[in-house]
Amino acid sequence: MNKPMIADTNILIRLFVKDDEAQVEQLVQLIEKGDTTFYILSPVLIEAYWVLSKFYKFEKEAILQVFEDFVESDGVVLDEDSLMQRVLVSFREVNVDFVDVYLAEKSRSLVLPILTWNAKDFRKLNCVFYRPQDMNDLDMQNDLN
Repeated sequence: MNKPMIADTNILIRLFVKDDEAQVEQLVQLIEKGDTTFYILSPVLIEAYWVLSKFYKFEKEAILQVFEDFVESDGVVLDEDSLMQRVLVSFREVNVDFVDVYLAEKSRSLVLPILTWNAKDFRKLNCVFYRPQDMNDLDMQNDLN
C-alpha cells in the first residue's frame, strides 16, 4: 500500500544534508520500501532552498542538481509539477532569488501581475510587474481616458 504524505522542509533538509544518520536511515528505508510517496509543496521546496543556501552555505548549482534528481525520483510528487519544473529551469539561468522566479512563473500561469518594489530582479524575469508608485500612474492614466 502506497501512502502519500506531505513532506515537511526538515525531511528534505535531512535527506540532502545527511547530518543525522539515524533519521536519514529511517527515510532511506521508507524510500526503498516504496510504501510512501513524498508529496512536496512548492513553499517547502522554496524554504529548503533558502535553508540549504543561507544556513548550510551550499552553492546554487549543487542545490539545483539535488532538487532535480530528487523531484524526478520515484515516490516524489510536486504539487505544482510543471510550474516547479519551469522554476528550476529558469532559476538556473538568472541571478535572482528562488522565490522571485517562483512568483514570476506563478504570475504567468495565473495571468496576474506582480506588485513589488524589486523592479531590478523582476525585469530579469520578463514578467508583468508593477511597483506601488506605478499604480498611481496607472490610476491617473485611467482617469484621463
